[in-house]
Amino acid sequence: MEKKFLIVITHSSDAPERAGAALSIANTAVASGMDVVIFALNEGALLVKKGFAETVTDQKAFPPLKTLLDTLVEAGQKFFVCTACANQFGVGKDELLPNTEMAGPQTLLEYALEREVMTF
Repeated sequence: MEKKFLIVITHSSDAPERAGAALSIANTAVASGMDVVIFALNEGALLVKKGFAETVTDQKAFPPLKTLLDTLVEAGQKFFVCTACANQFGVGKDELLPNTEMAGPQTLLEYALEREVMTF
């Protein structure tokens, strides 16, 4: 049985080590062939905005956020971002990383019901 994970990221520049941990775990899971969905909420919504990750330079425990995100994007990783959170932080549809969709609580709950959930 294939392991399925939902990784919920709620931080970005406000807690860069948490964002780095989440993206590092996501990269490890994807590289291991696991089925991963990433959902960005709250300040995490900024992570899926093109060009934002480059601005977070004070995260030291993990590779740079830009590197981690680039690797996931290159792997074709699926991302969701909370529509309300994207609106709150000024992230428009045309600014999203590739393979990113805006979604609401129903989508988050549907994935949470069928997967192991990790929240950062």
